Amino acid sequence: MKRLMRVRIEHLWAILPIALLAWFSLLRRVGLLDFWWHLKAGQIIVTTGSIPRADLFSFTCPGRQFILQNWLVEVIYWGAYRVGGLAMVVTLNSAMLVAAFVPVYLLCRQAARGPRAAAIVACIAVGALLTFSNVRSQVFSFACFSATYWVLSAYRARRQNALWVLPLLMVAWVNLHGGFVLGLGLMALFLGSEAVRRLVLGPGPDTLAPSEIAGLGAALALSLVATLVNPEGWRAYSSVTAVTRDPVSQSFVTEWQPPRFDQVGVLGFYGPFFAALLVFLYARERLDLTELALFIGFAVFALTALRNAIWFVLVVTPIVARHVRTIRVPEHRAAAPVRYGLNTVLALVLVAVTVALLPWFRAGGDRSLVDDETPVGAIDYMETHGLRGNVFAPEIYGDYLIWRLWPAQRSFVDSRVHLFNQCPAVVDDYNLVFFDSHWEERLARYRIRYMLLSKDEVESRSMIDGGRASARWRVLYEDGSSILFENTREASA
Repeated sequence: MKRLMRVRIEHLWAILPIALLAWFSLLRRVGLLDFWWHLKAGQIIVTTGSIPRADLFSFTCPGRQFILQNWLVEVIYWGAYRVGGLAMVVTLNSAMLVAAFVPVYLLCRQAARGPRAAAIVACIAVGALLTFSNVRSQVFSFACFSATYWVLSAYRARRQNALWVLPLLMVAWVNLHGGFVLGLGLMALFLGSEAVRRLVLGPGPDTLAPSEIAGLGAALALSLVATLVNPEGWRAYSSVTAVTRDPVSQSFVTEWQPPRFDQVGVLGFYGPFFAALLVFLYARERLDLTELALFIGFAVFALTALRNAIWFVLVVTPIVARHVRTIRVPEHRAAAPVRYGLNTVLALVLVAVTVALLPWFRAGGDRSLVDDETPVGAIDYMETHGLRGNVFAPEIYGDYLIWRLWPAQRSFVDSRVHLFNQCPAVVDDYNLVFFDSHWEERLARYRIRYMLLSKDEVESRSMIDGGRASARWRVLYEDGSSILFENTREASA
């Protein structure tokens, strides 16, 4: 029993990055975009026993083809919500972020000089994961990607052959998120780089044998076959292509644009990128071909869109840990005395803080877990008064409107941006209406009876001022963040 209670400082260092990731992700509120419609889709799938293949949620593009690539995540979200409300969803999101971090952290611990160095380097991945820690389906891809990376790295280092896991993992991944294609890309990079290393360096302890390279090829081939195990078959690839090549998303959605030198860009990509370059510059060992291919390949990929930075960070963090150990550092001083009692107290504090931050312990219940900009009050009003008729609301409100009011109400637009690419006239009207002095005529094409506008969005202010000044509109509800208008002409029609 005494040995079990002997908590060393190394143990505290080992759990600190995981604790930090868990703490800050548990504090994350549910955002406006790209969650609520998934939750509604999960409810529909479970209650109807079928996966919709056309748009159900908008009145501007009804019936357009829409593949629910994330159907399994949506079912999981709905199950979590039914069991424990938004608190369970937030906890699940945090757990998936930790699951994405642990394989990367294990690689850091295997590569670094000691637990402290591993923990410090691993915080690069912690920062990136927290930057992309929104409650969204992509966190499932983070976990699948990290697990794939761990399996491939362990195989390359001849620590463990678990390649058989990859096709099985791919069966789940292809039904969870479109990021499954990145798993195939990661396998292909390992396979190609190791094959070239064998050709260039020849046989040796640092290169894989032909049979081992063939094993990588077989894992990739079986994983390719595994991607067809989904309700849409090969059409799952067309769904990914539609999202990644959608010009509307690339033009108007920040995360689909190249990273900038702002706070998110620095935390997500540029900070880790230049930190890695600095380590490689001072390290005594050069990057081997596989490490170089991973670094360059995912850095170029990250430069195409801000949302792709996370993959670069997950890949590069263990590589940084391996090369940090080759940097010359001063000799350590004599070890300080071990204080088992103090270490045990600190470990208990870490556990206590984690438990205290669980969302069930927050005052206010589910409402306290929702982003402050969410139009909860306005939607409550619409639901209580049974409002019917087309609603114009900005994209950021569309998802929550779907969750709370569908099927009585449908969105004008929402975060499924690539869907609306099939309705270019709708996209044009939406993008111009905020800046058009004749916005009322533009909305009249859609028989808009209600306007739900955000007071926090600069683009909405001219429409809000116009609505207040116009005899055609009257205010039904207003609070600090949103305002709901009714079109008096539509109301009397």
